[in-house]
Amino acid sequence: MPVAFRIRCCLCDKNIPLAGDAVVLDAEWQRRFPDMNGTIACETCTIRKGWNCCIGRQGAFVDGHIAAPEGIVDVDCWSHILDRGTHRAAVLCHPRSGLIQGAEPYLRSVAAGRGTHPDVAAELHAVLQEWDAQVPVPGPDRLRASRSHSLNARR
Repeated sequence: MPVAFRIRCCLCDKNIPLAGDAVVLDAEWQRRFPDMNGTIACETCTIRKGWNCCIGRQGAFVDGHIAAPEGIVDVDCWSHILDRGTHRAAVLCHPRSGLIQGAEPYLRSVAAGRGTHPDVAAELHAVLQEWDAQVPVPGPDRLRASRSHSLNARR
C-alpha cells in the first residue's frame, strides 16, 4: 500500500487540501512567480494569483511571455494550467515537482511497488536517482535546499 503524503502548494507553501484538486502550472506561471517551489498549486492560489490577460496594450504578448501549450488558446492564466486532478496523479505525472513539494516517500514507494507499470517505475527511478545525486542535506532542510535546484525548472 502506498504511503500517505501531503503536497505543499508551490505558491503559498501551505498543504494543498486533500478534498481539492492539485493544479499543475506551466512555465508562464514560473516566469510570473519566480519564487515558486515546484509547479503543483492549490486551487485557491490559482484563483487569487491568476491574471486576466496575456496581451499588452499594443495587442502583442507582454515581454517575456511564455506561450501556452500547443493547441491551447492563450488568453489568461487558465490557458497556462497543464493538469488538474488528484494529488497522486499530479505527483506521478510531474514527479520532479512532487519531490520538491513533499511527495518523496510516496514516489519511492510507487517506484519500488510490485504492481507499478515498468515504464512508470523506470521513469520514477530515473527522477529519484537525479534527486539523490544532489548534494545531500539531511532532514527537513533538504526540501528548503531544493528550492533553487534545477529540478524546479523542469516540472
